[in-house]
Amino acid sequence: MYKGKQVKPLPTPNLDQPLSLTLIGEAIKARRTQQKLDLKTAAMLCDVSVVTLSKIEHGSPGVRMDSVLKVMSALGIRMRIAPWEYEL
Repeated sequence: MYKGKQVKPLPTPNLDQPLSLTLIGEAIKARRTQQKLDLKTAAMLCDVSVVTLSKIEHGSPGVRMDSVLKVMSALGIRMRIAPWEYEL
C-alpha cells in the first residue's frame, strides 16, 4: 500500500529574533512538517489553498493576514503581543 512521500520534520527556527514574514513562514513550515503533514493536507486542514500556504511558508509579501492567522491557529501556533510601557 502506497503511503505517499514521507514528510521530513524540520527543526523549529530560532524564535528569539525580530518578527518577520520569513520567520513566520519558517515557523509554520517547521510546525507542519513536525506534525507530518504534507502541503496539500495541511492546506485542506487550514482551509486555505496550497498556493496560499506555500506563499506563507516562503515569507512572500501580499498574503492576507487573516490567512496567516487561520493557518497558525489550525497548526496550534500562538502569537502574542507583549505589553509595552508608554507615557501619556
